[in-house]
Amino acid sequence: MNQPLLPVTVISGFLGAGKTALVDQILSNRAGPRIAAIVPDLAAVRLDIDNAAPVTTGASRVELPNGCACVEADEDVLEQMLELASANRFDAIVIEAAAVDEPLRIVESIIDDGSLAERASIDTAVTVIDAANFMRDYASTDALSERGIATHDDDDRTIVEVLIEQVEFADMLVINKADLVSPDDLIHLQAILAALNPRAVQIVSSYGNAPIEEVVRTARFDYDATSNGAGWLALLHDPISHEDKADEHAEQPGVGHFVYRARRPFHPERLWALLHEEWKGVLRGKGFFWLATRNDIGGSLSQAGGACRPAPAGTWWAAQDRSEWPEGDAELMDEIAADWYGDMDDFTIGDRRQELVLIGVDLDRSQWRAKFDACLLTDDEYALGAEGWRTLADPFPAWDLEDDDHDHAHHHDHDHDDDGHHHHRH
Repeated sequence: MNQPLLPVTVISGFLGAGKTALVDQILSNRAGPRIAAIVPDLAAVRLDIDNAAPVTTGASRVELPNGCACVEADEDVLEQMLELASANRFDAIVIEAAAVDEPLRIVESIIDDGSLAERASIDTAVTVIDAANFMRDYASTDALSERGIATHDDDDRTIVEVLIEQVEFADMLVINKADLVSPDDLIHLQAILAALNPRAVQIVSSYGNAPIEEVVRTARFDYDATSNGAGWLALLHDPISHEDKADEHAEQPGVGHFVYRARRPFHPERLWALLHEEWKGVLRGKGFFWLATRNDIGGSLSQAGGACRPAPAGTWWAAQDRSEWPEGDAELMDEIAADWYGDMDDFTIGDRRQELVLIGVDLDRSQWRAKFDACLLTDDEYALGAEGWRTLADPFPAWDLEDDDHDHAHHHDHDHDDDGHHHHRH
């Protein structure tokens, strides 16, 4: 008889958030589930159950009296997981990610491993939030390298990019260290997190004391739902339900959103200037844009806190001959049709569009609409047509679709570097 797949919980969170404290609580459970935890630093885990000494089996593994075990991660974590799952003695596996790890990549590596997929499956994606320091770190423009925590020499991510990746890809947000903030600040933080990820369940904790049943064997994970749980994406597809969900936590005013849509291209110079202004109160900006000078390639905008980056998103369907479109994919054709402007035989605009979401505090929607509207081509500029648009001044750096395999903004000390990456001052 086939064994049921062992549920896996992935715990992410930035430095000092309290991931290890949460693992402590899970391993110290008296409820009965036997948990195998894989952690970055075994020495950091207290492993104390009713003051009983743990049963140590090796320098990199500790067995506990309650049937749980804690293993220090080595270079092949997937092999470690397979070994633990094959032992047929645990009820769940918990993976504690390193501070700057992206939970999506961890989850995908587990899903894509054929041998492991026969033994275990992702059950819950948990992100631990440092209630006392999250907003300060989110406002930082520091790169990981500036804090000495970059994973490699080419790791040019910023602090805020790591935070937003961890918040947006989560089924559960454990808001830890709640005892260190005021009730009003906690409510405000919860409203912000609900706006950034309306799908994630929130638990408020101190010292990592979240109930084990809320983070292990919850069956909350669904790849598509978790991957598409970000607030900006929910707003593009279903703004009303997103607003209702966010309002469950918005007990105080101020946290809101703005969705901008238009079917006319941006003037590159004017949009470039706007991207270099201070985006006061904006916590998250995300979406797609259409530059007049680049009529074939759509742009993507990713802004989080003080980091902002425009990049290529791909070729518009309207820039391709109909013969190049995929055949036999009715669902994709429905999506193309839904994004199309006017007659499907008219490729003048087609799926080209401005579609941008802003999430922030005290956003002035009318002001932001006016800002973006001012970047659109004027009637006289629009009348030049696609050929004439190519002559417009364009300060954006060249786009190479092959090189754009991630969505990270890059940080530097002033407005922008040679790749066009920049940050906003807040």
